[in-house]
Amino acid sequence: MGRLAGRTAVITGAARGIGAAIAARFAAEECSLVLSDIDEPTLAGTGARLAADGAQVVEVRSDVTDRADVEALFAAAESRFGAVDIVVNNAGVFANVRFEEMTDDQWDTMLRVNAGGVFAVSQTAIRRWLAQGWPGVLVNMASVSARVAFTDSAHYSASKAAVGALTRCIAAEFGPLGIRANAIAPGIIETEMTAGGLTDEVLSAAWTLRVPSRRFGTAEDVARLAVFLASPESDYINGEVITIDGGAASSWPKPSDRDRSPRA
Repeated sequence: MGRLAGRTAVITGAARGIGAAIAARFAAEECSLVLSDIDEPTLAGTGARLAADGAQVVEVRSDVTDRADVEALFAAAESRFGAVDIVVNNAGVFANVRFEEMTDDQWDTMLRVNAGGVFAVSQTAIRRWLAQGWPGVLVNMASVSARVAFTDSAHYSASKAAVGALTRCIAAEFGPLGIRANAIAPGIIETEMTAGGLTDEVLSAAWTLRVPSRRFGTAEDVARLAVFLASPESDYINGEVITIDGGAASSWPKPSDRDRSPRA
């Protein structure tokens, strides 16, 4: 019997990278899946691969910044599987922009997707859980960037810090009702999002040396933690932002001027 057997999870940003790895790991733990992403073709491929391996899965194209899309996502989940037990807020965006060149639109987009999307999806889930008397679990995706200062990504760091604060507030407010909320803060994880920086051999070698574990993380590393936080094994963990970075955040020096750095 899998650790998530009999449960249903909504996973946003599930088409590729960390989201797809979490979906695969959840499926291995016998969880029914409702996968969401704005990249419909890639999402369909991810869902088809999991279904071919025996997973119970439905894909729903949705934009986490669109309230109507979010409502439709949960309606589809409930129509197929009944009540949702777990929500993984993984959808997000990243871009390097120098602070003095950052536009209002770049700032607003980053906060709207990374923080606003978590707010909209979490609020929608919690409203349903309260109405149903259902003790759900939230696993939100923050970043080590929320606690370690990097150049050229102030909007990203701010958005992920907001995710951490939102997670703690949800845990404090709804923990007494049986709802848990925790966040994962990855360091440098090898995904499509970081591929541009990690293909530079000099940059890759330099940043690997900053990680005590002497390697970058993988999407599977994050997925294993997500399973733990979604499972009954972590029932007494609530309101935490858990760093997964091979020890890097505790040992990184301050970045040099205009240092470009890949993130989760």
